[in-house]
Amino acid sequence: MKPLETTVSALMAVRDGGVGVDAAVASILAWGERLLELIVVDDGSQDSTPESLERWAQRDPRVRVFTRPAQGLVPALNAGLAACRGRWVARMDADDVASPERLEQQVPLLKADPTLALVDGRARFFRNGGEVPEGMRLHEAWINGIVEPADFHRCFSIESPVVHPAATFRRQAVLDLGGYRDHASVPGVAEGPIPEDYDLWLRLHAQGWRFRKVPELLVRMHDRPERLTRTHPAYSREAFRRARALWLASTALATPRAVVVWGAGKAGRPWIRWLQAQGHRVVAVVDIDPRKIGSTRQGSPIVAPDALSSLDAEICLVAVAARGARPLIADALASLRPDWRQGRELFFLR
Repeated sequence: MKPLETTVSALMAVRDGGVGVDAAVASILAWGERLLELIVVDDGSQDSTPESLERWAQRDPRVRVFTRPAQGLVPALNAGLAACRGRWVARMDADDVASPERLEQQVPLLKADPTLALVDGRARFFRNGGEVPEGMRLHEAWINGIVEPADFHRCFSIESPVVHPAATFRRQAVLDLGGYRDHASVPGVAEGPIPEDYDLWLRLHAQGWRFRKVPELLVRMHDRPERLTRTHPAYSREAFRRARALWLASTALATPRAVVVWGAGKAGRPWIRWLQAQGHRVVAVVDIDPRKIGSTRQGSPIVAPDALSSLDAEICLVAVAARGARPLIADALASLRPDWRQGRELFFLR
């Protein structure tokens, strides 16, 4: 067995994993000698999952199972994280299947670059007996295109750029932040559930940690209709907006700023209200609809994009929901405000 500080703890939390948990565990144990242990937290399963896990634990001493009453994913993950003994933690979900080469691809990168908090991998979504919906296929293409640290830096404000079940991270870096959290109660900033993984990546990013992805397929993810990301309020559009707001309020918008919002429609209005509630000055709202230009949105003038070159603004938030609009807006901003850098003065939001 390799020294403790150079090996990996795989971390899985499961509730009612059904038949999929066996395939997930088998794929993890196939990682071989680099795997120190598999920590499985059974969060109150009522199906055959406990029996399946007990068989694995009896068969392989690397498997350590912790059974607890149902408390939710985040408490289960934090309990598992506290039990992990490896320097690196490889996350895995109970209904996904990992590549046997995953750790061979990820661990050397983490060891070689102390600025990396996490190394991710590409994912492929699948459904049993059916086609993955178009929206999920588009998300797969987007997230798999984020590879280098600079890609992650640009994309954090848009959506979570990390495939959580394909991520291997520095255990101590996450412990130093207090682990996962599933809600935030900062008055006026974020009140309600938030996606635990996205929130964690944003907090690591805010601390200056870098991220990268190996450009190989490392996990096949079972896109079940009942998957938590489709059913739990912590993964709703509003919850993701709470996480972004919390992150912006602790970084680029930690103090009152002069802000321009691109988007006078449905996607932009919540951000205008939030900015004003936080004491920021919304100097203008940009839109291309001639029927809106010249009017106001919540007290701020609506202007055409050409006005950007003369606006006295420090930060620009782009909140436009129309599919395909983002690259067009990025091209326009590169011409109108070349001094703005994405992830510094310019943030694309969803």
